[in-house]
Amino acid sequence: MKYEALNQKILEMQEEIIGAVQESIRIDSIKGEAEPDAPYGRGPKAALDHALALGKKLGFKTGNVDNRVGWVEYGDGEEMVGVLGHMDVVPLGEGWIYPAFGAEIHDGKLYGRGVLDDKGPVIGAIYAMKAIRDLNLPIDRRIRVMFGTDEECGSSCVKHYIEKGEELPTIGFTPDAEYPLIFCEKGTTGVTLGGKVKDRGQIPVISLEGGIAANVVTPKCCLVVSGDLQVEAGEGITVRKEDGKTVVEAIGLGAHGSTPALGTNAAVRLFHAVEKNNFGGDFQHMMDFILNKLDTETDGKKLGIYYQDDETGETTVNLGVLNYDGENMAFTLDIRHPKNAVLEHVREQVYKNAEACGLEVALCEQRPVLYVPKDSELVQKLMKVYKEETGRNDEPMAIGGGTYAKAFKNMVAFGPVFPGTPEVIHQPNEYAEISELMKSFQIAAAAMYELACK
Repeated sequence: MKYEALNQKILEMQEEIIGAVQESIRIDSIKGEAEPDAPYGRGPKAALDHALALGKKLGFKTGNVDNRVGWVEYGDGEEMVGVLGHMDVVPLGEGWIYPAFGAEIHDGKLYGRGVLDDKGPVIGAIYAMKAIRDLNLPIDRRIRVMFGTDEECGSSCVKHYIEKGEELPTIGFTPDAEYPLIFCEKGTTGVTLGGKVKDRGQIPVISLEGGIAANVVTPKCCLVVSGDLQVEAGEGITVRKEDGKTVVEAIGLGAHGSTPALGTNAAVRLFHAVEKNNFGGDFQHMMDFILNKLDTETDGKKLGIYYQDDETGETTVNLGVLNYDGENMAFTLDIRHPKNAVLEHVREQVYKNAEACGLEVALCEQRPVLYVPKDSELVQKLMKVYKEETGRNDEPMAIGGGTYAKAFKNMVAFGPVFPGTPEVIHQPNEYAEISELMKSFQIAAAAMYELACK
């Protein structure tokens, strides 16, 4: 096997590597209150410091960009291979069998928040660099392992890195997703419609609340009005009277915003149940938009923004969060489009449809598609490594979701999760099979070496 020496070197360091991963996991790096030297709180700063200290201990050059992004580097050359990960983690949630920051090992599994997302892969990449150096393998490009501290809350860390004028990678990957490789991530348009309520209409709506995030199909929605309301019975709809109010609750089925067709939107379900009422005013405008421009379709055709591409799929539109309290109202759309979509056209159609329904666009943020051709140096080299190391013939993927790879040009998501592995990232009891984790480090080392050779 071409990478036999690298693979063996990684295995020889297994105890040391797993120990360093455990040290990192034991740091609570959930985003906290900003402090002068810790823009995302003490936890992310401590995890950043730990990775930098490890890099220095192993004899590498290190850098710290305003306590937002750290890096560890090896080699010489004008061009740089970037391996981008992050040290911040999502909140814990309930139902942990073992302590979330305990980094305990049970039955060959290492448990802990961040073991896969993304502390384990970052620590593994630093040791992969050590393996390349210790074997004195010839490389033409420098290798820089970069780690941000705000990926889970918007990636402002890497935006800061770029705005500061720091060096950009020539080529690279983020071990923050899954194998075999993600060559395309749909472009996105994030929209918030609404604002100050100017016309409260004929029916006194007290509140409407629904959704948990813009990128999740609304799983539950609740409408409260003063007095009586005509409600059509239906699946997932409950009605009750209390204190002179009518409360209508709708239960749907949540799904990721990149695959809204897999869910059932509770807000759409609720509006269908009450659509025979003449609410009037801004609430009516919101309801009309949702029923006439979205309804149960999730492909954007009613908005005039449908695109389809054989390689990267079709447009998806997700209705996520809704709020109305009589003073303000807002609802979000998470729109994702394939590589042939025209962003300006999508934006124009959003504004046109909003205006037609008497609504204002409070926010419209767009990000272009990430698309690295399958025949590019980056994809070809990474897929060669994957096939050599695993013996599998999986094809690179196009997804509706977004990864850290969108931060830089000529970068893709590559690992660390193998096909068929249970979904544990962002879940209670996040864990990694140590054997699979070590294999992912071997693959990362081979990938870093291949990309560093022209």
